Amino acid sequence: MDKPHVVIIEDDASVCELLFACLTKAGYRVSVAQSGEAALSQIEEDPPEVIVLDLTLPGMNGLDVCRTIRRDPWMAKIPVLMLTGKTEEDDIVAGLEVGADDYMTKPFSPKLLTARVKALLRRGNTRPSTAHPGEKTEKTVDSPERLMVKTLGKCELRIADRRLSWTEEFSPAQRQLMSILVGAPSGRVSQEEVQLALWPESSSARARSSFDSLLSRVRRTLDLTLSPFDSKKYLVVKRGYLCLERARIDAHEFQRLIHKATKQLAARDFWPAEITFSSAFSLWQGTFAPGSFGSDAAILFQDELEQLYLESCLPFARLMAESKRYQPASKLLRDALRYDPANDAIFRLLYQLSLASDSPGQAKQVIKLYREALAKDNFREQEIETALQDFPKDKPTDGWLAKD
Repeated sequence: MDKPHVVIIEDDASVCELLFACLTKAGYRVSVAQSGEAALSQIEEDPPEVIVLDLTLPGMNGLDVCRTIRRDPWMAKIPVLMLTGKTEEDDIVAGLEVGADDYMTKPFSPKLLTARVKALLRRGNTRPSTAHPGEKTEKTVDSPERLMVKTLGKCELRIADRRLSWTEEFSPAQRQLMSILVGAPSGRVSQEEVQLALWPESSSARARSSFDSLLSRVRRTLDLTLSPFDSKKYLVVKRGYLCLERARIDAHEFQRLIHKATKQLAARDFWPAEITFSSAFSLWQGTFAPGSFGSDAAILFQDELEQLYLESCLPFARLMAESKRYQPASKLLRDALRYDPANDAIFRLLYQLSLASDSPGQAKQVIKLYREALAKDNFREQEIETALQDFPKDKPTDGWLAKD
């Protein structure tokens, strides 16, 4: 089951850290923005179920952020918990008047804040319009909801409370078309590319006819299964390209977050990088499932994502180790071994984490598993011994991030 997504908009790093810890522990997927402008962009890219919003922010303040959210028909449904250090009645009233659903003052109880977030999630999307008389807003019907596309671990389309499973509702040809589309970098693929992949032996005219027929069947399936739904607002043909619009594809979001975290780590913004890595890995429920539907492009994208997953689990584990979170770091690495059972770098770091957590028995088990993995890959005994000779004997003395 997907974890509810909570966005924290707060510029104080210590408060962010506390909020992140308590909400993550409560089972939520948490993202952080430290300015109003960054938050609005982030909400558009990765819509949350609840927003925790600080009133005092640099630049665009919390009241302006909340006002902007409430004036947007698509974002207006997201519950907002206002968090403020101001206890004056007028400030609290101002926050509620611009559309906040609830408020808490600093300092706050993490347990109580988690309970308030849970209550807002239960309340759901029943909010009436908050536009003032005379204000012009777009009609909700003209601003369709975001289509959520699950591809990591399973194939599913979701909008509001309605779901469609690719494996149950789509035919093999429909699954293949969708796998090509979601595997494309921008959810956009040329008709010629689709026609070449699905009907390589057909004439151009026949392939075009087959494409039109298949697209019609996909749209019909979407409209019937996700009803009420207008597939033509999401599956759009523009200038010879098939586009998936108003959609959030989890695999693309995973890529974006990993690249963002890598940049933060390079800039030595360690704490924001750990939060971004955490948000990315919370999306990973398994490999890119459309890769099993027969599309060469989807198979290549699956390989690319698995490689990105393997490469990024190492810096993420080192970040956790830096704050002595050895067990979750070790679990992350063990999970990664499912995709590359003999990965040398992962085994070496896993061994060091066992030493750091004073678990010599666990360290021996790591060596045993590494031997078995190399033997399965047909390494000779002498090669295995050579690989183990320079294994790290101690935890790093100059910090876990020294190599990154």
